[in-house]
Amino acid sequence: MEIYTSLEQLNFETRTSVALGNFDGLHVGHRVIMEDAIRSARENGLRSLCFTFSNHPFNFILQRSDDDPDAVKLICTEDEKAELVRDMGFDILVNVPFDETIMKMRSHDFFQNIIIERLNAGCVSVGFNYTYGARAEGKPADLARECSAADIGLNIHEAVTVGGRVVSSTLIREMIATGNMERTAMYLGRPYAFSGTVRHGKRLGSKNGFPTVNIPAPDRQMLPPSGVYFSRIIIDGREYCSISNIGINPTVNSDSEEYASNKDLASKSRRLPKTIETYIFDFDREIYDEKITVYFDHFSRGERKFRSKEELFDQISRDCEQARAFHYVED
Repeated sequence: MEIYTSLEQLNFETRTSVALGNFDGLHVGHRVIMEDAIRSARENGLRSLCFTFSNHPFNFILQRSDDDPDAVKLICTEDEKAELVRDMGFDILVNVPFDETIMKMRSHDFFQNIIIERLNAGCVSVGFNYTYGARAEGKPADLARECSAADIGLNIHEAVTVGGRVVSSTLIREMIATGNMERTAMYLGRPYAFSGTVRHGKRLGSKNGFPTVNIPAPDRQMLPPSGVYFSRIIIDGREYCSISNIGINPTVNSDSEEYASNKDLASKSRRLPKTIETYIFDFDREIYDEKITVYFDHFSRGERKFRSKEELFDQISRDCEQARAFHYVED
């Protein structure tokens, strides 16, 4: 799959079938639009192309940085997006920044300069609520008129519902924010996951019989509530059941004044750096500096500060028993 990260790179001689959208979650609703673009490409001898933005337009418009707590967080990272688009079978991914030029471009200019000239579109697939151009002035009806005049095929897809609810990135963010990983997976069409490079920790878990692999919690990606999750991890093509904690480890780090008591843990947790620690069942190999992906299946309990490290590890033992029962893992 070819990947382009700026409009200036684009010069396609072969016409394309384009999936247009922000696609910030690549959820089941997005996939209907994207799969339609691939189907149209095959039926009409076109190259399949996914056009999306590498940043969230709202963050650019409102000038919010990645570490701003009010910024719209990603549902999937850039690497995950590229992998998902590739796995779907697209020939081309155009993943460009939403910038001032695009923000100020009128809808007709966006159609002419990008859809026709840059993407060389022969067919376009969008969702029912797709907008384009300055101040989102272009609507699906406007796109239909533009495509008809330019003899370009257009498919506009209705909303996708799961469990009686219209799937949207906003809904998925609500599910992640409440720790509802089961519904998050339903709406995404895949488990919610975090990827990162394993780094060295304090090794306190190893000394107490629970060695963990640790990755930093990403700044740009949407985080669920701090706490304990039943999870899975794939290493060298093999899936392992696991249990993960996301948070600030208030018991282990209790010597620092920065770490709070349970009374104000939630407020402090929002501004302190978090880690994702995963204890992998039936696995004893060191994988420092390797890139891993942890899939979050179920939220078990919130993070809390224990009175002692012994009390903490007693609770971890109980957490592991519950996780094994959840995963149907036998000792």
